[in-house]
Amino acid sequence: MDLEKQSHHDTKDNATSSHDPLSLRTTIDPDVDPGEVQVTMIRQRYNILRFLRNCETWVDSKMNFEAMGVERVPEHMRKPPQILNMIFLWFSLLFNPTLIPIGTIGPIFGLSVHTSVILTVFATLTGSLVPSFTGTLCPLTGLRQIAVSRYAFGIWGAKLCSLLNIIVNIGFAVIASVIGGQLLAAVSAGSLPLVVGIVIIVTLMFIISFFGFAVIHHYERYAWVFAFVLLCVLWGQSSKYFSPTPGLNSLDGVDYTGACLSYFAVIFGLCSSWCAITGDYYVHYPENTSRWLVFGLTYVGQCIPTIFVGILGNYFGGIIQSNTDLSDIYYDGGIGALILATQSPTGWAKFSCIFFFLSFLANTIANIYSSALSIQLWGQHFIAVPRFLWCFVLSAITLALAWGGRNKLETIINNLVSMIGYWTVAFATILFIEHFWFRRRLGGYDLTAWQDNKRMPVGVAGVAALLIGIGFSFLGMDQTWYVAPIARKTGSYGGDVGDELTLASVLISYPILRMLEIRMTGR
Repeated sequence: MDLEKQSHHDTKDNATSSHDPLSLRTTIDPDVDPGEVQVTMIRQRYNILRFLRNCETWVDSKMNFEAMGVERVPEHMRKPPQILNMIFLWFSLLFNPTLIPIGTIGPIFGLSVHTSVILTVFATLTGSLVPSFTGTLCPLTGLRQIAVSRYAFGIWGAKLCSLLNIIVNIGFAVIASVIGGQLLAAVSAGSLPLVVGIVIIVTLMFIISFFGFAVIHHYERYAWVFAFVLLCVLWGQSSKYFSPTPGLNSLDGVDYTGACLSYFAVIFGLCSSWCAITGDYYVHYPENTSRWLVFGLTYVGQCIPTIFVGILGNYFGGIIQSNTDLSDIYYDGGIGALILATQSPTGWAKFSCIFFFLSFLANTIANIYSSALSIQLWGQHFIAVPRFLWCFVLSAITLALAWGGRNKLETIINNLVSMIGYWTVAFATILFIEHFWFRRRLGGYDLTAWQDNKRMPVGVAGVAALLIGIGFSFLGMDQTWYVAPIARKTGSYGGDVGDELTLASVLISYPILRMLEIRMTGR
């Protein structure tokens, strides 16, 4: 929020602080947030930043461009989208073929289609609880998701969370870009190289993320409808290729148990990974928006498409394991070629794959937009750089990684998706304990302090608990490059229990460390 645009300060929260121990604490003092003063001074000091900021403001006045970055959105400046956008946003992000290759991992691990379906449903219902909770914190505060974490991790600790969040988001953007490129390559029968498809989707991703919150919400509100229709058609047309033995497991005993644990970790990690960006899209909703409503709409919006597309992925995994011809197509051209091969006639198949390609934009846009906000939380100099410039840098990184990893998609999915569950479980557990336990005792959220290092928590407790949780995950993870000692005890191929160990270790360590931190520092 620019100084020149801040005509008055958000003061209504004082009236409610005496009634709700979790209420906000703002100030009636009209003085501007000192952190914003510093950001404005930095922009004025450097000609290039001043020029970019003027360009950003001009575009905003002409094209409904979001000129704000990670700054807090006070109550009087909020422009709330329709409340059902909390569902439609996730429909657009998740009603696309990105989840199909993730769902195929269950049968590829040796599980039956039916077992994979059960695990997909159960892991989705439990994993989606995590982002549904974290999203409730942002309408309350007007802060983006990682910015809220400063009240537990401190300003410096939140920078580590920002970095981890960027890694996760870029990983998902890479997966979506590669699958989109595979679809275009399959439609062109090889005449269009995979890398060209990747370049196209990354370019479109940057253009839409450039415009920010309002355009993204408008796009996401409608983008899912056509993708959902195409997915329904894909379900129907591919059903004739489904495995004739969907209940057959190729593993038994302890090996079967290990595969179930590992696949559950993949789906759980996928769902919980949204917890670090969910609230980025809720900051314009009023502070008094029902927290249960935010929780419920987010939960429904994430569970329905994840289960719908994830189960389709399970059946595609059965196709790969039972149909030699289609399996060869998959290993030669990836999931994009397999999607094309299961549809008919040829004209319709190509038409649907082109629109599937466009459906990936919703997913990648959110990843890049939220990553740009996370970069700005690294410091005031990063906030001074316009958000659209960080979107460009992140798009370039996504392009480079997707280009280099375009032939290793299955390995990327297997390693990335389950590993991200470890840090997001620790992150969300710390926010949960801080919100319901410590904030009640500290008087709520002082929103005038979110950029003040002297009033924010030191963050040692949060960072230490996060590192302890990640450390314990290394005792239970099961990856292609490393099988931990505890995971190794569950079958020949291991079984991933990293999430469970992370949760237990953080539940024990964070309350103890945070109480010590408050006793020693008073904050």
